[in-house]
Amino acid sequence: MAGTLWDWWEHFVGPGIQSPHLVIDLGGLLVVGVLAFSGQIDYRSRAFTVLYLLVVLVALIALGPTTLRAVAPTSTLTAALNQALSPAAVVPYLPLVLLASWSAGRWLSLDKATWWRMTASLGILVVAAGMLWDVYWHQTHAAEIRASMASLPPHQVMAAGFLIGLVGAAYGAALQVKPRRAVEERR
Repeated sequence: MAGTLWDWWEHFVGPGIQSPHLVIDLGGLLVVGVLAFSGQIDYRSRAFTVLYLLVVLVALIALGPTTLRAVAPTSTLTAALNQALSPAAVVPYLPLVLLASWSAGRWLSLDKATWWRMTASLGILVVAAGMLWDVYWHQTHAAEIRASMASLPPHQVMAAGFLIGLVGAAYGAALQVKPRRAVEERR
């Protein structure tokens, strides 16, 4: 959520920078990675190997272009990447949606399904779908690059997903905190 708000601010005050995008991508990758690898996992299984490779692939897809634009904005490689972007650029982001969906479903299956767990998982899925839509939007609406990012529909969807997930996760975290009296009574 912090990365999204920072990105909105950067675009509101002038041309955006890539740093907020790194925060957004790292935060999303961290959440999805934690959910994907939570619970008991057989590290020697093929499922673990496939999951690990999927996480690495998603990290490269999500962080690669943003890092390249931040580190070498005027390089030939960055220029070639920007020119190659088209509506088909959505295709490489499909593993991100697959990983987010699988992680949310796996995390839900680890324990009893409660409304807050379903809300947190829904938030992850909404953010992943919003990111996919955002890539498509920026490729098909190149003229709106200077528009306020907060007003773009995919960015609103991503912010809504972050908020949905945050509400679910915060409520779940609050339930995990036991009052001091309950802890002392057990002793």
